[in-house]
Amino acid sequence: MASSDQPPFLSSPPSSTEDLEQWLIDIPQTLESLLYSETTLPICIFKLQETRTSEKPDAYVPQHIGLGPIHHFRTDIYSKQEKLKLVKANKIIRNYITSEFEKIVQESLIDLVPVAEYCYDLQFDIENDVLAWVFAIDAVVVLGILSTVSDGHRTEYLEDVMMVENQIPLVVLVNLLNALDEHLDGGGPDLTYLLVDFCNKRSPLEFIIAKTPLDLYTEDRFHLLDCMYHLIVNHTVPEMDQAHGAAAITKEDVENIVQTTGALFPSLNVFFQPILVILKLPWDKIGALIKPLVGETPVVLEIDIPSASRLARTAKIEFSTTTGGIHDIEFDEKKLTFCLPVLNLKSDSEVILRNLVAYEELLFKNGTVTNLAFTEYVDFMCGIVDGVKDVKLLQEKKIILGDMKDEEIVKLFNGITKSSAKVGRGESKLLKTIEKNNLGLGNVRLVIPYVTRNTKLYDF
Repeated sequence: MASSDQPPFLSSPPSSTEDLEQWLIDIPQTLESLLYSETTLPICIFKLQETRTSEKPDAYVPQHIGLGPIHHFRTDIYSKQEKLKLVKANKIIRNYITSEFEKIVQESLIDLVPVAEYCYDLQFDIENDVLAWVFAIDAVVVLGILSTVSDGHRTEYLEDVMMVENQIPLVVLVNLLNALDEHLDGGGPDLTYLLVDFCNKRSPLEFIIAKTPLDLYTEDRFHLLDCMYHLIVNHTVPEMDQAHGAAAITKEDVENIVQTTGALFPSLNVFFQPILVILKLPWDKIGALIKPLVGETPVVLEIDIPSASRLARTAKIEFSTTTGGIHDIEFDEKKLTFCLPVLNLKSDSEVILRNLVAYEELLFKNGTVTNLAFTEYVDFMCGIVDGVKDVKLLQEKKIILGDMKDEEIVKLFNGITKSSAKVGRGESKLLKTIEKNNLGLGNVRLVIPYVTRNTKLYDF
């Protein structure tokens, strides 16, 4: 079945009368299966464009173990992985059931194939019984990896199982485990616990208060990467009073800041961005204060986010941690302190961060999510981490933890290409703040720098 490096089972448009006749048979059957299943699952497993994967192929294309119909039969890894998969699957199956796995596949998964296949943005020319076995074997492999991580043991292939293209629909795991439970009288593993425990241990953003199974409703989630995305993006702390005496800001305050930094940064590119973009200041007052300083000329002043070390050195900005997540980033203007989520960077963190960004962009383009909250956070981190000095500062403040080397962290945040998704509807809290500020500041336009090999800026 795998005769070339390209997946040989992708559909192509009908090219003959026979193809059209077969299409006429397949379409009603597929539609009937989907209607019968009453699925509400969106397309959530994607084949990434080459413009994304060429940036760093080993971060997006599985290197050791291909899961699901996109990569299961890929020629360059099939011969290496198939026996390994069967050995791992056998170990898992042996713990739960001995001789009836074929019956479980026949009874529980074949009818589920149209639902699972609908999750992919590709059409596959594979018979349902073949796809059922692909999903069965690969789902058991994923289950084995989840169990190994939960048990605290070292495991391989963590990067591969977190890639956008390499996901197994969660509905397959749920149905497979339900079938195993029936044969075991309820003695199978708790899937929600395994998923949450995996995310607690491997998420790049630290959950200061560990997530529990109550935080994850599996019927609303799509696959393993989606579970981690959901837990990260929805992690927050109860809202507190954010007033912080903002109304007391005066023209003298702004002028003092400009005088302090003006010699080194004549375009005011050092200080105002973190205050104006992230934090809830009175935009009309800030705009009124800045305009006299920059004049009423038609020149647009672009305010840039400086690096963490430059903020600390020049503007005496402090950094501290928040127990919340990306929605809890704030700036305490009284203490001149940024509060940022804790990043625990491990061996697989770059792959996870890159694939979460790619996944969010695709969900946004498909209308499944309404903003790019995670992508904006990663872009922000790319803005404040320019070099080793920035990493060391954030490590001292316990904002960056983990076992990645300083140079690797710098390379990570200087190497992720900015998302190409365009913001349309349902803007995030951060983008709404930027837009509100841009409307009030006239000639002052906020931009968030994105550090790439070309060191280019972008605005909203």
